[in-house]
Amino acid sequence: MPSSCTKKSRENLMKRKKALLSVCILFMILGASFSQVFSDSLRISQIDITSLIINQRIKVYISVTDEDGVSVKDLGKDNFKIFETAEGRPEQEREIFLVEKGVNINRGINLLLVLDNSGSMYWDGSGKITNSENEDIWRITFAKDAIISFLKEIKNPRDRVGLFVFNVKIGSKTALTDDKVQIVKALAGTTRPPEEEAYTELYETLYQGIDYLRTAGGRKVIIVLSDGQNFPLENNPHFSERYGLKGALYFAQREGISIFTIGLSKKADRKNLKFIAEETGGAYFSVYDPSQLEKLYNLIRDQVLNEYLLTYTAGMVPAEKKLLKVGYQHEAGMEEVQRYYFSGTIFGTPGTKINYLIFLFVPVSIVLLWLLSLVKFQQKKAIPSLSVHTSSGKKTAVHTLPTAAGQTGVTIGTSTAADITIAGDPKIAKTEVKISNKNGVFTIVSTETPVTVNNKPVKTKVLRSGDLIQLGDTSVVFDSGATKPQGI
Repeated sequence: MPSSCTKKSRENLMKRKKALLSVCILFMILGASFSQVFSDSLRISQIDITSLIINQRIKVYISVTDEDGVSVKDLGKDNFKIFETAEGRPEQEREIFLVEKGVNINRGINLLLVLDNSGSMYWDGSGKITNSENEDIWRITFAKDAIISFLKEIKNPRDRVGLFVFNVKIGSKTALTDDKVQIVKALAGTTRPPEEEAYTELYETLYQGIDYLRTAGGRKVIIVLSDGQNFPLENNPHFSERYGLKGALYFAQREGISIFTIGLSKKADRKNLKFIAEETGGAYFSVYDPSQLEKLYNLIRDQVLNEYLLTYTAGMVPAEKKLLKVGYQHEAGMEEVQRYYFSGTIFGTPGTKINYLIFLFVPVSIVLLWLLSLVKFQQKKAIPSLSVHTSSGKKTAVHTLPTAAGQTGVTIGTSTAADITIAGDPKIAKTEVKISNKNGVFTIVSTETPVTVNNKPVKTKVLRSGDLIQLGDTSVVFDSGATKPQGI
């Protein structure tokens, strides 16, 4: 009997262990799927540096959500801490000047909806390939209906919405507007693309969307819906310049635009869609049932509308890029999140107090920059050249560009191996660019991170007279000289 009882006890113990293991596995599965749907509870959504040069203040949009993705309300200054640092410098806590609630409701938001219209969006809701003409089962129909329902929930006259519909090209562009009828008309005009256009130019469309939205003021948001991966067309005439994922992310970070991404299928590129959201202060959502899209759009809008706006006094450490860390104090302890922002401006580092001469410097500086980058110089040099200027505007050197047969171009960087070496500017780091010459047409190419030309990050660009190339604090101005490309 004792041995029998012992055997039975062991069997019961094994059953309990198996049951416990099953429960643990279930929670792990639920937790994994949950993390795919909802982001962390604390997020830096957008960093606004437009007041930095005037009063040394930076505005930070913060999203705080609970485990269900619902916004946490009624927080105050005591709930937040802000820290700032530059590379190689110790972290410093900064004073929070003001915490505002509901600011996006009062001032409105600028929202760009980016909708995938590739061939797979015309499969059925479960992801099965179909040639059915029954529009009710298409993914694109669910997406259109969700957006239309979402638009009905937007009742704030200060909110503006735009729409990009894309596949091999951006087929529909609707400007930011408070007239939702225009968006509905654009959706109604969206049709199934022919096979040769059924590609997914996601990254290039994102770049164009960022460029389109960056001039808007206040809170700027992009919501992307895609059911697949970036699937570009080789030698696509609609996107002559390629920026890729890195270029789009760099541009979004530089402009302070947050991107929310929705993956509408198991084949959606979760890794990169999630990466895009995390790197820009947005959130990634994965949904397999298209009928749930309306809820997701409204959840995103709720999170944006209920963000907190923290205003703080920036530090004095000179650096083009700084790391901002926000701490959120709650019952369970302190939660932290961090994000980089770009503090470099044409005026350098802001002072500790408002210098009222700045209001004189602003128009003067704008005029000087305009004169510096005129497309047609009044005094043309005989041959193409590059003039190098320090951050104060002082010209340090003029380099002629090769035009003879067999001379293909020059490299610019901090290395002594470069054709044009720029020394004494730590912000350039290891950046190196090449300016190539083909039949009198000069093109700038950056093999690593994008280079800023005319205040716009690019990987490659055909140069024109007056183009302003920014490398750290050093400005390089291109002059095509009196020569013309062959054939012109």
